[in-house]
Amino acid sequence: MKLGPLRGPIDEARNASRRFRHRLARVPSKVRGLISTPQSILLPILVAIREQRLSTRPSLRLGVDIRAFYEPLTGVGWYLHALLTELAKEPDLELVYFGASLIDGESPRLHIDLPPGRLVAFHFRESGPGRWAAFLARALFPVLISAQKCDVLFGPNYFLPGPMAATAGKRVVTIHDLTFRRHPEMLQQETLDNLNREMKRELFRADAAICVSRATRRDLLEFFDIDPARAIAIHSGVPPVSSSRTPVPGLPARFVLFVSTIEPRKNLTTLIRAFDLLRRQHGYQGSLVIVGRIGWKAGAVLEEMKQSQSSPSIVHLDYLDRSQLNEVYSRAEVFVFPSWYEGFGFPLLEAMAHGVPTIAARSSSLPEIGGQAASYFNPGSVDQLVEQLSRVISDPELRQRMIREGHTQVRKFQWSNTARQTLDVFRRVARSDL
Repeated sequence: MKLGPLRGPIDEARNASRRFRHRLARVPSKVRGLISTPQSILLPILVAIREQRLSTRPSLRLGVDIRAFYEPLTGVGWYLHALLTELAKEPDLELVYFGASLIDGESPRLHIDLPPGRLVAFHFRESGPGRWAAFLARALFPVLISAQKCDVLFGPNYFLPGPMAATAGKRVVTIHDLTFRRHPEMLQQETLDNLNREMKRELFRADAAICVSRATRRDLLEFFDIDPARAIAIHSGVPPVSSSRTPVPGLPARFVLFVSTIEPRKNLTTLIRAFDLLRRQHGYQGSLVIVGRIGWKAGAVLEEMKQSQSSPSIVHLDYLDRSQLNEVYSRAEVFVFPSWYEGFGFPLLEAMAHGVPTIAARSSSLPEIGGQAASYFNPGSVDQLVEQLSRVISDPELRQRMIREGHTQVRKFQWSNTARQTLDVFRRVARSDL
């Protein structure tokens, strides 16, 4: 095989490698181990520099914070994975993933397969490299990030983490909602303090802030002094319905469905009270299925579930994987999303995609996302929700119309469109057009 123009860079790398091995032989063995072993502190940096010399430069190299993949995926994690899956199809875009860096203890585990790209992280075995080496690794991680020479760094969850922020030139962040300003009483104090402390500074440094809905963009412009040209609304997408389904033990034959984390802004108390009235006043014989992890300040909701006269008919399922969730959606009679506030609201579109009639609160982004396909109620009115539930459950023609319109609405939210618009933002930032 003829190497052609690669001959020079390859020879240069080989000569550099020989010089490095020669000098390494003079280094004390303990330090040499830190430099040369697979769990090395310095080796990733040296490899990154060598790769930059040998690789063909893409038109755009994007650095991505993927910490959301190191825990079971919820809204932000699914947003990022679907977006990256589409972006990875771009031939002239290189994705560089900055993962969780663990210095001691058990190595972090990714909860989902990464789309094609390059993972960059310091991972050490449980034995650890010792305190001084751990300190050195933390200090050098920003150097490792800088060595990737990314054109733009992307923070998909409001902020760039410290090591990325310390080295970022051009940066883009995604703003999912402004709950902490619109409803501060619904957040943990620690989360609230962190957002209030960091958001203004992050928005000042960001070249662009992607908002997942027009409602989120309006809130951002209302609460922060940011150039409107840098606040860009790009709707998220919804994945196509998968045929992969796993049976869920204890799932009732007939049920009203709610899917999301149990926390104050989800307004589950209103749904539970409406469900109780639906059974007692309208003779509904089905159950209420609540799917989601127990979040912050969920005690009042759990107590409401326990004290409800319909408590035996309320089923709480914890976090479900995608195939189990498909099964639950496919069997639901009606889906209700009663939230006081949502930045986008994936479950609303997911229910529509599965052919489930949907009812949502007339609040924040939900009418924007649900369009004419959903029925709406005042989130503070139990009676309005009971009326909507009774009407949707008892009217077959209405149900079929809502199902048809739901499928039409879902087609407006394609991840390919989200990726195309988002990539345009990255390219404009890289060219300094924003």
